Amino acid sequence: MSKVIVTDHGFPNLDPERQVLAPAGIDLEEIRPICKTEDDVIRTCRGAKVLLVQWAKVGARALDALPEVRCIVRYGVGVDNFDLQAAKTRGVIACNVPDYCVEEVSNHALALILSLARRLPQDHTQLRQGGWGIGSFGPIPAFTDLTLGVVSLGRIARRVVEKAKVFGFRPIAFDPLLPEAVFAQCGAERVDLDTLLARADVLSLHCPLTPETRHLIRAQTLARMKKGAILVNTSRGPVVAEADLVEALRAGHLSGAGLDVFEVEPLPTDSPLRSLPNVVLSSHAAAVSERAMVMLQTKAAQAALDFLQGRRPRSALT
Repeated sequence: MSKVIVTDHGFPNLDPERQVLAPAGIDLEEIRPICKTEDDVIRTCRGAKVLLVQWAKVGARALDALPEVRCIVRYGVGVDNFDLQAAKTRGVIACNVPDYCVEEVSNHALALILSLARRLPQDHTQLRQGGWGIGSFGPIPAFTDLTLGVVSLGRIARRVVEKAKVFGFRPIAFDPLLPEAVFAQCGAERVDLDTLLARADVLSLHCPLTPETRHLIRAQTLARMKKGAILVNTSRGPVVAEADLVEALRAGHLSGAGLDVFEVEPLPTDSPLRSLPNVVLSSHAAAVSERAMVMLQTKAAQAALDFLQGRRPRSALT
């Protein structure tokens, strides 16, 4: 019998996966306690042909130690916890769920953008402390006077652009990998990174975590942003150098930041981000909705089923 092992997950149960796999006679095993490291994966996942993975690392060491594993599927869009090159050279199919949480994350990003542009965090903080009035954190711009800049123009970013245009934001975007037609289709002006930083009143990050994007937003790039600009990150925490961001916020160079992801998660209790009045924080929750979770589990299991039945999964990356 073919075996699929779930290395780690945060779902209430694995019923959606079983509904996909059980009719085909495929055994599903859940590792408990969950795998947190590559060593955990190596120690607990022998006998599996497919691994379903949420956060655990699967790299060359795991693939060498588990030669029977021929397919790995990430519960999510990003695959920075997979070594794709190691998988490719070993003939292992690596998959993700590319259309997961598009509406959820784009809505979450837009909620952060709107609340920060309207200065809601600052007003909320001062009201709880007994204050009143907007004089200390104005002026408040009209959305129609704001340029929204997005870094990377994938599925989620395109939905952010489409939704933001309804409110009157002027969209510009940087993505060196996409053809001009993608920009034209969603109505975003294509610009280079320097132009994006210089023109954006709101900068929304949607890029994957790669060696090139790690600390893309740091002291040097923050300095090139407009004074009073807003930064929103719903992509990956290490895209932003948090210490540099804190300094830019404290100095008043940025008027606010909305962060769903962080360099270290959970966010440390002593992080200065927790005490800044012009910051909105959420617990890496942008992707979450009940509908999205079931879809994610179902599509990840379907990729495993396709592989085990001899079909190349639609979301195969290697």
